[in-house]
Amino acid sequence: MNKSILTFLLLTTIFVSSAFSNVFVPTADGFTIKDINVEKKSINNICQFLGYNSDQIHTYMDYEKLDGNVTAVIYKVFTETIICVITNDKITTLSKNQVNNYLVNFNLKDEYDSYDIESNLTNGINNRSLSSKFCSDIFSNSRIESNSTVIVPQIGYELQFSNGYLSKFNSSDGLNKWSKQWKESSPEFYNSYEQSARKHWGNEKSKILNEINIQADAYSRTPEASGNDYIKFHQSTEGTINFKMLMVAHYDELIKLREFKEINHGRYILLDEFKEGNYKRTTYQVNGAYFTFGEDGSLVNTYTTK
Repeated sequence: MNKSILTFLLLTTIFVSSAFSNVFVPTADGFTIKDINVEKKSINNICQFLGYNSDQIHTYMDYEKLDGNVTAVIYKVFTETIICVITNDKITTLSKNQVNNYLVNFNLKDEYDSYDIESNLTNGINNRSLSSKFCSDIFSNSRIESNSTVIVPQIGYELQFSNGYLSKFNSSDGLNKWSKQWKESSPEFYNSYEQSARKHWGNEKSKILNEINIQADAYSRTPEASGNDYIKFHQSTEGTINFKMLMVAHYDELIKLREFKEINHGRYILLDEFKEGNYKRTTYQVNGAYFTFGEDGSLVNTYTTK
């Protein structure tokens, strides 16, 4: 089951059974039970009572310990700082050891891939919920000014603040969220694309990053991804798959000749060029696929070798 769907179902369960739950907040010595004065004790309502909005929190649940005493641990987003711990109603005291035992499988890096990070940041912008003050706290920076730009190594992004709130973000390493996922979860796969791009672009770092980003983005939209039926037409001699051209050839993605040449720099072959008056057709080959462009650079037709 998709992790986000499972989390939603579990959160719903907590909402329904919240009348039989206790909430503990951290203290210097451990945890103390907290009286939460809200009508409906959902996680969002609990955290709002404690001074946090839904974009400022991250809920961790160990799906293998659903029948235990601890139900969930709520963190400040992007951090290992605990806001509160939710337990069943039989627990009236809670020690650090009990919480640590529940968190034995917790790993901050596993909780946030690049997609999750960007989703959190985007929500923070849309809802004006990530203030420069709050971000100063969670990222352990010296005070982030109300109108400033800072690089946050913990998440790999450059954050821009306007009038005291997050207003924009950019990847600090030049990779988009899909490329970051490749690099984090499939480093060998990522490296193959980096080496292929470097072969054709040399030391032009921006071109290399752009090529990886284009391919990773196209990969995210490719039906069945690496199991797609059309992959055989788009595999290069280096072993990489040109997912962008796969989407163009078989799923009607639009592309202009200039973009085509940029994406396939050093790899396309001019097969045929016909011109008569204002009529012009130029056909190029990339791996096992052919692409024909018109006078204005628009794609006219695609076909494969088989």
